[in-house]
Amino acid sequence: MVTLKPNLPTYSIDTIWTHGHPHHEAQVFRFEYFARDIERLKSSHRHHFYSFVLVLGGTGSHDIDFNTYAIQTNRLFMIAPGQVHAWNELKNVTGYFVMFTDSFVALSKGRKLMNAWPLFRAGQPGYVDLDAEEAGVWTEKCQQMEVELRSPDPFSKDAVFYAIGSLLVRAARLWAVAETERVPQDLLTRYQDLIEEHYMQKRKPKEYAALLNVSPNHLNAVIKKRSGKSAGELIRQRVILEAKRNLAHTRLSIAEIAFQLGFEDNSYFGRFFKKYSGLTPQKFREKQQN
Repeated sequence: MVTLKPNLPTYSIDTIWTHGHPHHEAQVFRFEYFARDIERLKSSHRHHFYSFVLVLGGTGSHDIDFNTYAIQTNRLFMIAPGQVHAWNELKNVTGYFVMFTDSFVALSKGRKLMNAWPLFRAGQPGYVDLDAEEAGVWTEKCQQMEVELRSPDPFSKDAVFYAIGSLLVRAARLWAVAETERVPQDLLTRYQDLIEEHYMQKRKPKEYAALLNVSPNHLNAVIKKRSGKSAGELIRQRVILEAKRNLAHTRLSIAEIAFQLGFEDNSYFGRFFKKYSGLTPQKFREKQQN
């Protein structure tokens, strides 16, 4: 049974683990140590930071935004800030948590912020499975960072920064779509970023097309080819996801959720939600509590 909360717990790197540490922008934990302190994280919560979770062994499952993924050997999870997730029935788990903030990624002048990487985006799978060789590389990088953070010197922050940068490159390649005829990823990326910024106010693709300086038809054609969904579908998908998060994990009334999402008419929100989710908001909430 889901327990509704006034607000979802949201953790920073400082507060995600109850054992204090001085590293505010990046941290590496052993999964097995982390699992001993994980009871509160079996309830739905969010992070303020980015995470790679490398699973090297054990069983259980991981809920990420209404999808449940099995814990299994050599599985790499990516968790973005704001995603709602929870851990379930972890047993004999081993591996690593790598946590880092956007500001840490931008540590070096000229480096990319996270929104410039083709990672942690809506519509991507919650994980990727690594082969043994790739898992070995990730394990080695995590071990190196663990040593740097355990016994830091004036160069440790840079060492961890470059290790995380290396992992971002490896992850980006793992997630890259192999295509002989590539439509520029950049337009999809910018469109997704704008949706994340404006989905509560802007619901029409033509509004985003204007921001992107392209025609609505061009925008829709590119988005359809790159994502398999229309430009309008991606907007609606993001609105429905946020509605589901609030219905499942907070005690906000349906009217309050509708208002928060920019719907002036509560009944229209109900029709919108049912059309694209198959259930009324109330029925969805009741289903999550059973």
